[in-house]
Formats: sequence, structure tokens, C-alpha cells
Amino acid sequence: MLAIKNSSKTSYFYAEGIFDNGSGYDPTNAFVSQTLTKLDKKNTGAELSFEYQISSTFKTTLSAAFGNYVYSSNPSVTITNDANRSKDGAQTTFDFGSAFLKNYKQPGTPQQAYSFGLEYRDPKFWWIGGNINYLAESYIDVSPISRTSQFYINPANGFPFPEATSERGNELLKQEKFQPITLLNFNGGKSWRIHKKYIGLFASINNVLGLIYKTGGFEQARNANFRALNQDMTSGTPSFGSRYYYGYGRTYFLNLTIGL
Repeated sequence: MLAIKNSSKTSYFYAEGIFDNGSGYDPTNAFVSQTLTKLDKKNTGAELSFEYQISSTFKTTLSAAFGNYVYSSNPSVTITNDANRSKDGAQTTFDFGSAFLKNYKQPGTPQQAYSFGLEYRDPKFWWIGGNINYLAESYIDVSPISRTSQFYINPANGFPFPEATSERGNELLKQEKFQPITLLNFNGGKSWRIHKKYIGLFASINNVLGLIYKTGGFEQARNANFRALNQDMTSGTPSFGSRYYYGYGRTYFLNLTIGL
């Protein structure tokens, strides 16, 4: 188990009407920076790899990784509005209290991965192999500011939204889990010895099936209150929905080596 204590994280985004200037909420729209402090993480897991020589020419490999990577604290959130710095006496940093991130999954990597491979090496110095990889339990990067108590507060008057319910709030703030993906890869090569020179040719095809899959993403923080997010999500075509990263489709690699 790996525990990370008291880390910090800064991100930037465009926000609408989330600032409390001490005399009510300031609806000014601005590009802001968000800083998390006292952010704890807990990573637990195990890895296993196995290789077996079936015969003098055939070899098989098996590997597996299983983890559980979560946030283990509710960090403090502050927002800095640089646009207000030109105003005399204006507050530029706002304390949003705690973001309730404890037990949310960390983004950025599959938390389960399994791979099986098979390789044939011919005595005449050529080989071919393939592996199939299964990746699962990948999660989106959640918006911390949407998980503070201010999420349920109307920025126009400082009172809770009358239509806000905990059940609907839980639906809106449920962390998205990406679909698992199975990737098939092939590789092969050949080597020669010609006039005391070594020549090698290596080729590979990754994602043979050409699948389109999400590798990560993040929730936009622009709609950082219940009403705005609820209206956007129920519209059917969210204007500020989550943003995603995608893996490559089918890719090819060819390498020629000549040893002088």
C-alpha cells in the first residue's frame, strides 16, 4: 500500500457565478485557478507476471495487475479570481471549504489490467507473436468544486436551491466509469547475417481491431452549482459536458536495423 499525505493540486478553468465577495455572491464570470490542499491518496494493489516456455519455439506470458486507487481525504478548496485584482480592495481568493472527495477513484490509469501473450521463434531467425490486453476500472477526473457544500447554494441569493435534492445531487455527481477495453496486438521480425553485417527487421500492429476507446477525461467545472449542472445535463445535449481523451486506433510500426 502506498499512502500520499498532504499533497496539493492546482487547475485552471472558466467559472460562472461562484464567488462570495463577503456581501453576497458576485456573478462575475472569470478564468480562475483552483487549488486543493491537504489532499491524501491511498493506493493498494498487487501485480503478477508469469512466463512459460512451452517448447523450444513457443513461449507464453501472462500478467495481471489489480489495484484500488482512491482519494482518502476531503481536501480544502480555494479559488483565485485574477480578474478582480484590478479592483481596489476586491477579494481575489475565495475559500470553498472542503471538497467531499474521500473514496472517489483516482483518474489517469486503469485499476485493473490483464495480458496474455504467445510467441513463436523459428530456428531460422524469424519470430511472430501477439498479445491480448484487457483494461478495466478507469474513471473520470471529478470536479472538486462541484463537491463542496456550495454546490447546492444559489449564487444569486446565497440560499439553497429549492429544487435540489440529495438523490438528484448524487446522480449528477456520480463518478463516471469508462467501459473496459480489450486490445489485440501483433508483432514479428526477421534477422539476417550478410557479409558479417547484421540486418534486423521488426514490425508491429497495435489495436488490430481498430477500437475507439476512452483513456481518460475530466468533468468541466464551469457549471459548479446544482441548478446549472442539472439543467445542462437534462437538456439531452450538454453544453459543458465532460471532456475525454481517446486512445489511438490501429497503428503500425516498422523498424529496420543495420549493424555495420
